[in-house]
Amino acid sequence: MFKTLLSKIGVRSQAQPISAAPPETLAQLRDAVAARLRSEPEVEEVAVGPGDPAVLRVRLANGGSEAVTGTAAIENLVQSILVTVRRPELDLQHVFANIRFRQPGNEQDAATPLAEELAGDVAIVLQLDTPQSLVGLSRADLGERSVAEIRQAAQGNILREMTNLQEERVNDHMIAYRIDDNPPLTPAIVLTDEFWAMVDKNFPDGAFLILRQRDEVAVIDRKVPSALITARQLIDMAKHRGVDFLSDRIFERRDGRLVAVTE
Repeated sequence: MFKTLLSKIGVRSQAQPISAAPPETLAQLRDAVAARLRSEPEVEEVAVGPGDPAVLRVRLANGGSEAVTGTAAIENLVQSILVTVRRPELDLQHVFANIRFRQPGNEQDAATPLAEELAGDVAIVLQLDTPQSLVGLSRADLGERSVAEIRQAAQGNILREMTNLQEERVNDHMIAYRIDDNPPLTPAIVLTDEFWAMVDKNFPDGAFLILRQRDEVAVIDRKVPSALITARQLIDMAKHRGVDFLSDRIFERRDGRLVAVTE
């Protein structure tokens, strides 16, 4: 994906909505979602899942590499909305400390998602990974468990997920990372020493980090004169497109802590 974006640094026209009228039936919703997907240049094929009209099979172009195929289940969308009131059971095997855009909240409110400031415009949030989506945890969800216990479990869980971490060498000075079988957890790797050890091995003079998507992170060799310019262009393009955008800041690690870079 980054290879494709690097070849397109600039601005492209936004896809137009297919209809202003909301679909009234499942079939209409399915067809509207399919049509919206087909309007994107990265989408090669959209087909209705066999035996289930609420599942779409989507084939995506992958920047010259083998195409990526996945499913988009409308039922999962429904459940991800309902999960805000149907709180799932807290399973320590599926809790994670992730990175998300910093949201204002009342920390004294037991229903406010557990979060702490990290750097720039992002925060560390505690989440539960459910079959439908990642759900933010609040103090009300913890029961008798402490926040420290949840954080300890979250650390071990992301290291387990990192066994599936994919490293894509975009060019000599840039690498993209993604947890293939659970992409929304990818930003969490930034909170581990193990990830930064990988970065230091590839770029011993240091690297800039960009969190332009919620399912992928990238590092750019800081010794390259154009590193900051390239990072800014990629972030601005992602912000313009608005697809799973996470942060418009550039970061680096100093003395074991993530900090926002002053451009």
